[in-house]
Amino acid sequence: DEQMWRLRGLAPQPVPLDRAQRLALAHPDDRANVLDGNPELDKGPRATAYEFRIRMPDGGYRWLASRSAALLDEQGKMLRRVGVNWDITEAKNAEIARQQVLLAERESEAKSQFLSRMSHELRTPLNAVLGFTQLLQLEAADRGAAAQSAKLDHIRAAGEHLLTLIDDALDLSSLQSGALRLDLQPVSVAASAAQAMPLVEALAAAHGVTLRSGPLDGHVRADPTRLRQVLLNLLTNAIKYNRARGQVVVESRVDSDAEANGAARFVHISIRDTGRGLTAEQLTHLFEPFNRLGMENEGIEGSGIGLTIVKALVEGMGGQVRVTSQAGHGTVFAVALPAAQPPESSAPAGAGSAPGGAARPRSGQLLYIEDNSVNVLLVEELVKSLSGLQIVSEPTGAGGVARARSLRPDLILVDLQLPDFDGYEVLRQLRSHPETAAIPCIALSANAMPDDIQRGLAAGFDDYWTKPIKFKPFLDALDRLFPPAGGGAH
Repeated sequence: DEQMWRLRGLAPQPVPLDRAQRLALAHPDDRANVLDGNPELDKGPRATAYEFRIRMPDGGYRWLASRSAALLDEQGKMLRRVGVNWDITEAKNAEIARQQVLLAERESEAKSQFLSRMSHELRTPLNAVLGFTQLLQLEAADRGAAAQSAKLDHIRAAGEHLLTLIDDALDLSSLQSGALRLDLQPVSVAASAAQAMPLVEALAAAHGVTLRSGPLDGHVRADPTRLRQVLLNLLTNAIKYNRARGQVVVESRVDSDAEANGAARFVHISIRDTGRGLTAEQLTHLFEPFNRLGMENEGIEGSGIGLTIVKALVEGMGGQVRVTSQAGHGTVFAVALPAAQPPESSAPAGAGSAPGGAARPRSGQLLYIEDNSVNVLLVEELVKSLSGLQIVSEPTGAGGVARARSLRPDLILVDLQLPDFDGYEVLRQLRSHPETAAIPCIALSANAMPDDIQRGLAAGFDDYWTKPIKFKPFLDALDRLFPPAGGGAH
């Protein structure tokens, strides 16, 4: 009928299309499924249903569904086929879109699982490499072995660079998937710079670059950890790509009344270097992931994703990143973030606590549930530096729970991947027993994805520490948990 012609995008014609003409209109990939073109159907009256694409006069394709049956004569020979076709293009496109979404979700989940596994597998040996390197550095310093200490510095720097690459890959994955959580709060620009700048002083000295700060005014609404990460990335780049005897200057200012013009104020943080600068062509590709702008052949370490992460983090905090540069005259990175009112002043957490690692009298017992003997040895060596602390270890979850019930230690560190059951089951059993329910439990794990940390805290761990262990934060935390006699608990 006329509607069948219109479904095919054709004007009604007096002569029906023959089988060859109908098949010619079908998409080449669908012709085998167009049962109307199968002579075997002529042998019986069974109804058939199928879907196929047809080529329209404009060259595009639309989806049709068909249901038909053969009419046979008394001898069983087909007289004709009777059926109905209807357009299902919109429904089919919606189904295809749903399948694409499901496929993208599966691919994203597979990528996240792969990155999580790789992160764990790399962090576990790095915990030993970086941990024992730091212990050897302390021993070398005590003996005055400067040459050995310098060699250990190279090992530690290489290990920390590898750890940075791992962290950057995880951050990029989280940002691309929208899984990175930001804790926005008022943050002092001066305080963030004061935390970030000492971390790059050694790098600046190695490159012969002077690092200094100008006025650092204002508070911004930002995630304090991520703001520090942004500053570290920008400072590191400004140093690495600078010239000998160059300078890096950090400063900030708050919008004036005239600049704000009644709108929300912003704080502008600038990091200015005296390096080689960037060409106009390089600036157009600056924030592309894995694009090192030709610097990969100059022996300068890097992954090419640091600035991609900076841009995503700043925009995630409601800000913008701008870059001005001229080849041969240095570069200025300007980060604009929403201004915030300073928080009410309060005494800093842990005020009066002694620096971690000081060998002073204290008492306490720590249980470490961990099956990796190298990790156990490293933590034992660290705990020894806090005089008066005792540490015992158990390699299995069941053994750890039993030891906790018998010893009732003051603190329990729990690895999450144990040979019999995981750290979450350890925590559940400890919390369900009255003798161990109130003992502080801290996860110490190489599972360092943001979701891993969130899951651990949601499960009830009092804190979540990641490997590789960072000596100073680790010892500072133990120092607060086990203060020296007369120091007061924190």
